[in-house]
Amino acid sequence: MNVSPSPPRRVAIVVPALAARGGLASVALFLHRAMQESGRYEPHLISLATSSTDEESVRLFAPSSWRRGPRISRKLLGDIPYLHVGSAGAELEPLRYRPRRALTDLLNDFDLVQLVAGTPALAHVARDVTRPVALQCATMVVIERRSLLKGRDFATAWRRVMTAIVARMDETGLRHADLVLVENAWMRDHVTRAIGADRVRFSPPGVDTAVFHPGGATDADMVLAVGRLDDPRKNIPMLLEAFAIARERLRRTTRLVLAGERPPGDDVAALAARLGIADAIDIRLSLSLEDLAALYRRAAVFALSSDEEGLGIVALEAMASGVPVVCTRCGGPETSVIDGETGFLVAIGDARAFADRLVRLLSDDALRRKMGASARSHVDATFSLQRTGASFLQAYDALLATNAPVEALRPAAT
Repeated sequence: MNVSPSPPRRVAIVVPALAARGGLASVALFLHRAMQESGRYEPHLISLATSSTDEESVRLFAPSSWRRGPRISRKLLGDIPYLHVGSAGAELEPLRYRPRRALTDLLNDFDLVQLVAGTPALAHVARDVTRPVALQCATMVVIERRSLLKGRDFATAWRRVMTAIVARMDETGLRHADLVLVENAWMRDHVTRAIGADRVRFSPPGVDTAVFHPGGATDADMVLAVGRLDDPRKNIPMLLEAFAIARERLRRTTRLVLAGERPPGDDVAALAARLGIADAIDIRLSLSLEDLAALYRRAAVFALSSDEEGLGIVALEAMASGVPVVCTRCGGPETSVIDGETGFLVAIGDARAFADRLVRLLSDDALRRKMGASARSHVDATFSLQRTGASFLQAYDALLATNAPVEALRPAAT
């Protein structure tokens, strides 16, 4: 007797501000691809509003939005369809994490919900969801925003207030997920202490090694950095200082290429001018996936100067492309980079040490080729779409196999 195969299980991949791209969007798209290729799961992307000017949200300073409630609209990211869901009180960050009826009803139509979050506060949107919920998160807000809370102006003071509230929501948000998937060792330890080891899995996301791969001509004078160039946490000023030191020592026409969705702030341009390297910096914005992958392949060295990273997907993309990396020890790269083998790790904010490693790689072609080959092999063996995707799929299999009601799996939130 022929038995028909079971239909794929429908999964909602919920991520903040999908259209803004960045690390969370990369993880969401990675999971989308892994589920599609498995044939067992049918992924659907759902983006949540994070902007105070979001048109689908109820905004405190837009009275015309008060009566209609948060709306859901259909959008496209390239050729991938997704739903965008507004929030209530979009100007206040904590309200963006609150559950709303339209979103809860939407998520309850799926077999499983996968939240892709920077921090666990996002899990509050699934508080009333009756389907199994997996939370993938990178860090805690008090760690993520350390470099953003040092000023003395009103904006920084307001950010401190919001951060204090969200920090509490981070801790309670963990209890709204049936399984928490983390991507670095310190986060695994923290979440284990908070909710117990049985509901935590160390499962870092990976990259598509068919898209990001070595090949073609390499520009031996090109240093590449990819990320949110206007985000202070990426510490682009330190990278400029390190690059200026390295360029002076090399006495070559070395160039720094910065790639991202938005340009860096005016302070970065002013610093580049003061350092005398403005003409050596090339900024590339809003690249397609294909163009970004080609840019990685041309780079001699990849640089990640962040003060904080959950994992550092961009470093994985560079290593998959056969490019050695120089990264700060900012939380995530310690998980993905083998110091001295696939690249180098240096202390946060240490421009001179960063410059030393850039010089070492840029001045030694053989070392650069050796580390680039090791980087590709390491990502192939540990962080490929197939290997890391399987870990997530196994987690979904386990969540859906239990007969216990969801409410019984989750401890009560406090």
